[in-house]
Amino acid sequence: MHTMTSNPHPYTADPVATQRKLSNSAIVWLALMAYLALVKIIITFVPVVFRDVSQAQVFAWPALGIFALLSAIGLWLAARTGFPAAWDPRLTTWQRLGLPILIGLTYGIFEVAFDWMTGYSAYESALHNGMRANIDFPASVLIYPGGVIIVEIAYRTLFIPLLLWLISALALRGRGQTQTFWTLAILTSLIEPLTQDMDAWPLGIVMFLAVMAKGFGLNLIQATLFRKYGWLAAIIMRVAFYVVWHMLYVH
Repeated sequence: MHTMTSNPHPYTADPVATQRKLSNSAIVWLALMAYLALVKIIITFVPVVFRDVSQAQVFAWPALGIFALLSAIGLWLAARTGFPAAWDPRLTTWQRLGLPILIGLTYGIFEVAFDWMTGYSAYESALHNGMRANIDFPASVLIYPGGVIIVEIAYRTLFIPLLLWLISALALRGRGQTQTFWTLAILTSLIEPLTQDMDAWPLGIVMFLAVMAKGFGLNLIQATLFRKYGWLAAIIMRVAFYVVWHMLYVH
């Protein structure tokens, strides 16, 4: 059984090791980009009722091309800033798949419990005339995993490796890697709640902070998985979360 070394995230100086990481991640990247293309082709011929126009816009061909380019650059930089490969052979199947799935399902159950207690999703849906409601089954099984890939690219795949490389690898000459990563992880984990959860503000400070905290927590877990177990682990975690929150839970 292969495990990560005690210092799993040094800046990669060995060009052979870097190339191996890139080759490994490229296979996963190609598979996920192919999936996005497949989703686009299917929804072109079998129209899907999106609840929000922005959901449809991210699956337009130009948008998918941009996401593909940004993620390729991000993974290229990730291989040079100490991130594991997307399917790193030093990691176990439990680390790459099992743990992310368990965390995602658990977080989904937590999200459902929060909604049962607060009724927040009903409030949000009414506020947006139903645009925040879930996509219907069976289209949800196809659309939501694709949405996860896009969300991961938009929030982390490029931003964290790029800024980590610019700040720690270049400006600080390889110093402060850990501190820089966690600063970036915290900042990027605020993107989704700050852009998606401001509707909670009229409900009072306690509710607002609770909604913001659960969105922040979800993203911080993904950033941590990306750093420790690779890009695919972060994606798998949110897919598992969406299975509970968007596919199984009717709201």
